[in-house]
This record gives sequence, C-alpha cells and structure tokens, in this order.
Amino acid sequence: MRVATRRIRCRECGSSSHEPVSFCPDPYVRYTKWTARFVLGLRKAMSISDVAHFTGLHWETVKNIEKAWLEKKYKKVRLDDVAYLGIDEVHLGSKLGYITVVRDLESGAVLFIGKGKGGDALKKFRKRIKRKAKQIKAVAIDMANSYSAWVADVLPDADIVYDHFHVIKLMNERMDKLRRSTMNKLCDEQKKQLKNKRWLLLRNVENLSAEAKGELDQLRGEFDDLGTASAMKEYLRNIYRIANGATVAKLAFEKWCAMADESGIACLKQMARTIRRRMDGLLAYWQHGYLTNASQEGFNNKIGWLTRQAYGYRDERYLHLKIYDLPNLSTSRRL
Repeated sequence: MRVATRRIRCRECGSSSHEPVSFCPDPYVRYTKWTARFVLGLRKAMSISDVAHFTGLHWETVKNIEKAWLEKKYKKVRLDDVAYLGIDEVHLGSKLGYITVVRDLESGAVLFIGKGKGGDALKKFRKRIKRKAKQIKAVAIDMANSYSAWVADVLPDADIVYDHFHVIKLMNERMDKLRRSTMNKLCDEQKKQLKNKRWLLLRNVENLSAEAKGELDQLRGEFDDLGTASAMKEYLRNIYRIANGATVAKLAFEKWCAMADESGIACLKQMARTIRRRMDGLLAYWQHGYLTNASQEGFNNKIGWLTRQAYGYRDERYLHLKIYDLPNLSTSRRL
C-alpha cells in the first residue's frame, strides 16, 4: 500500500510534522492500526519470531508494535488502591546488572522498575509514592539498610516488614560461612566429610529423604558448631511456622537470641544481634496478618524465564515493559 502524505509546517513556531493518517497509529510508522491489532492478537499465543514469519513482517517491527502498545498501557501506573508494597532487587545478568522492582502485594501488579539496587534505584518513584504516603500501611523488604532508610524517609508512617524468606536466607548465609570456616581448619581427610554437603545443611529438614536425614544427623554429631547452627536454623524457621501472634513471636525470638549468645558461635551471635536490632520489623510480619514478599521470589523466577526466552534483551525499555506485563503472561509458552 502506498499513501501520499503532506509535510506540514507551523507558520507561528516553525515546527513541522507529517499529515496524520487516520488508519495508522502514528504518522511515522509503516503499518496500519488493523495490522497492529492483528499482531497483538497473535502475540497472545505466538513468539515474536513466529509472528514475524507468519505475517512477513520484520522481527523488529513486531517487537515495536507490541512495545508501543505496552508503552500506552503502562504510561501511568495507578497507585490509588495500594496499601502494601513489596520491594526487591533482581539481577538480570552481567550486561544489564540489577533492577529494583516495586509491587503491590495484594494485586501482584508491578508499580515501578528502577535501574540498580538500593534507595538510589527508587529516586524516580519517590515523588509519586510520597503523594500516597498516608495510604501505605506497610512495606515488605529484605534486611538491607538502604531500603530501610528509604522507607523511613519517604514513607515514615508505614511499617517496615522484614520478609521471613530473607530472614532465613540470611541465617543460611551465616551458616554456610561457618561451614567454609570449619572446612578451612580441617585436615584433607576430614574435609571430604563436609565437601558437597552444603545443600544438606541448608535445605529444609522436612524436604530431606530418610537417607539424607541420617547423613545430616551424622554431620551434626561429628561437627558440634555446625550441628548447633543447623538446629538453630530449624528453630528459627519454626518460630514462623508455630507462633500465632507478635507477642509469642517476640518471646521466641528473645529465647533464640539468648541461646545463640550462650552457644558462643560467632555466626549465631551475629545473627542474634541482627534480630534484636530488627525486632520491630520482624514482628510486623504478624502485626500485618503474616505479610510476606514471598511471591516476589516466584516473580523473580518469571523474570529469569523472560530473559532466558529472549536470549538477552537488546532493548532495555522493552524488557522493563515486559516485566510490567509479566503478571498477565503465561510462562508455559515461548516469547
């Protein structure tokens, strides 16, 4: 199809543009509104490559059609009904680095994506969310100081909730550090007993087979500090599983910290200091009805699926838009 259009120049300001074409979504594109609708319909069930092959359009054209639609759809993400935020960082690979994702914990919608991690990545979100500060009840985050400081500064009335997933993750990191330091002190023969046993110490006990549980009991018996740390990790997990309120949880945390101090094990004493320092944020988990950012971990896996399907996005803005739309995507098909 060939269409002759005129170039229009404004007499007053001197700016110029093309004459609008009613059946094209934009004066500067080479496809019609019908083509755009057709391509978007196909994209619900087909990859970009498959749509390009089926329609005869260039891969980039198919991508740009979807990108333009996503830009319009997520031009302004509404914050009107948001009460609970979840903030987490995601690593996209060595080329793209980290992004910080803010989600509505109730609806699962993506509210903001910032490049980098920590409070600096949320600078562009600051002004928008500050207007809604009074309606935000709580923010679920990991235990990094940068996010805590950002929430305290921008949303002073919102409670900080330290996600229990990250609490256990931190405990696992401390325990793995103990495992490595223990190995460094052993002779070669003893090192063989701990080699490749990391998963055994860090995995949840209820998920272990009978044989693996036997191996774990043997390790706990032969390496006292690791055995104590492993048991304390399970104790910490059980606080979240059994405590039915903030009061019970506080007593359990205090008892855990006292036992950690008495053990004399450096990693446990360090974890006890962290728990005491972050106690209010830990108890907020119960005070806000077991509020958790655990779904973010599943969402992070979907982002990983997205980047793997795309074999590395060259268009970073398009990737961000696809992440905004990710709650609506099925991970059972190719992109």
